[in-house]
Amino acid sequence: MSRLFFCALLSGILSVHTLSAQLIASANVMSAGRLKDYKGKTFTVKPAGKPVVYIFLSPECPLCKNYAPVLQEMQRKYKDVQFYGIISGRTFTQSEVAEYAKDYNITFPILMDTDKKVATYLNATVTPEALLIGNNGKEYYRGLIDDWVTGLGTKRVKATRKYLEQAINNFLTGNELVSQTTPIGCLISNY
Repeated sequence: MSRLFFCALLSGILSVHTLSAQLIASANVMSAGRLKDYKGKTFTVKPAGKPVVYIFLSPECPLCKNYAPVLQEMQRKYKDVQFYGIISGRTFTQSEVAEYAKDYNITFPILMDTDKKVATYLNATVTPEALLIGNNGKEYYRGLIDDWVTGLGTKRVKATRKYLEQAINNFLTGNELVSQTTPIGCLISNY
C-alpha cells in the first residue's frame, strides 16, 4: 500500500513539475516577446497598447502567396491594429523571406520564429493561420483569413465571408466576440 501511495505521489509531483516547466516556457515566449525580422530588426511581439494580428506564413505556400495582397490591404485599412507575419522553423533563410516580402509587396513586419517558440505558444499549425490578440493579451480570433479556400487544392471563385476582417471589426467596435475557424493550409514544418 505504501509503495502504491509513493508511486502516486511521485507521479503527481512529476506531472506538476512538467506542467510548471511548460507554463514557464510558454510565459517566457511572450514575456520576452522579441523576435527579429528578416532584416535583423528586433520587434516586441506581445500586444502593447493595440490589438495584434499574427499571421503564420511560409514563402513557398501557395496560399500565403495568394493571400499576401489581401493581408497587405488589411494592414493598410486597419491602422489601429499591428500586423506581424511569422515564419516559424528553420526552413527559410532571411534572404528567402526578403524575396517573398519583395515579390508580394508585403510591408508589415515578417518575423523569424526559428525555434518555433511563438508557433508553439500560440498553437499555430498551418500557414496561413491568423490570430487576433487584443491589447489585453486575450485571443479573439483564430483560423482562416476568409472562406475563399474550402479545402487543400479547392477554393471558391471569390471569398464570401471575411472572418479575420469581421473579427477585427468586432473587436474595434467593442463587440469582442471570440470566434474560431479551422485553418486550412501548409503544415508548419518541424525543422
